Amino acid sequence: MSNTPTGYLTAEELSIQNHICVLPCGDLSEVDTIDWSKEDLEYYQYYFIDGKPVDTMFRAFIFNPIQMRKDYYIQVMHSGIGKPARNNDWQLAIDHLFKENVNLSALAQNTRVGDKTDIWVTIPYPNPLQENFGVVLGNKLDFTNETDQIKAIQWWIDSFIMRWEKETHLHDALSFKGFVWQRSSINASDENLVKETNDYIHNRGFLALWLFTYGSSGCVEWSDFKFDAACANPNYYGNTNIDINWIKNSTAFASHYHTGMQIIYGKGKLFNDTHIYDYLNLGISHGYMNNSLVVFQFPSQTMKMILNNDLVAYIQIYSFIKKTYQHYPYTGISY
Repeated sequence: MSNTPTGYLTAEELSIQNHICVLPCGDLSEVDTIDWSKEDLEYYQYYFIDGKPVDTMFRAFIFNPIQMRKDYYIQVMHSGIGKPARNNDWQLAIDHLFKENVNLSALAQNTRVGDKTDIWVTIPYPNPLQENFGVVLGNKLDFTNETDQIKAIQWWIDSFIMRWEKETHLHDALSFKGFVWQRSSINASDENLVKETNDYIHNRGFLALWLFTYGSSGCVEWSDFKFDAACANPNYYGNTNIDINWIKNSTAFASHYHTGMQIIYGKGKLFNDTHIYDYLNLGISHGYMNNSLVVFQFPSQTMKMILNNDLVAYIQIYSFIKKTYQHYPYTGISY
């Protein structure tokens, strides 16, 4: 890591759009959406005032397949409560992404003529508990075997790219940038798998992105794993024993190891009503509003829900994206 530049990683370095928004597909939360409609996505792509879109908002998205059919989980974090995904689940993820009038098609239809929306997709993780993935290119795959894991990932990447190249009607509005590794930590058993995957992504001409949790396995060595970009999740939600110092510590890490940052604004038991302002306020005082690649995640809510239920937060998120946000004094916390 000694040759890695310091300071936050920026979108400009990679020639990509900043402020990337993660869209979970088939989540287990109240927002259990597999197919994002034009209306759903319009509230992410544009800033609304009085029911009308008046400015752009997010111009880059990550589609993250979690569950395409009931109880079969592509996202390994959920596999303990269901069954590991099989080959048809991985194929369904691609089919849904390219489904007419939703997801990629909906983003393209919403994108104004002359503009481009950046697209990323998360690679399904080959769960080593899955011994019977199914047949791929004539081979019966067993994910207890790393060679079979690599075959499955390469097959899926090729299948997605082939479909993307076929759907030429999307290309004027969308720019496909690359693939995202799904797990937020990299254990020793996955190190070679990740390197092989990222080499393959680069050979196909695309970028590799990792969304890691601050302090997780592998985050110090992120560039050694051949990722083009990585962004730190401070793991701060407001209603846990992890306080805002974790955001501050994450910024120190991100600046030293040259990564971007993540902002998490969710709803539910883990989240309090003001944690979003800690992220936004620290974005000013610790420099990531103006100087970093930033990825947003909105667990258990959508932008339309935020607009309808928390207008102040909605306005402040928009101003942060536009780099006009000013410290919001909701509390006496010193930043």
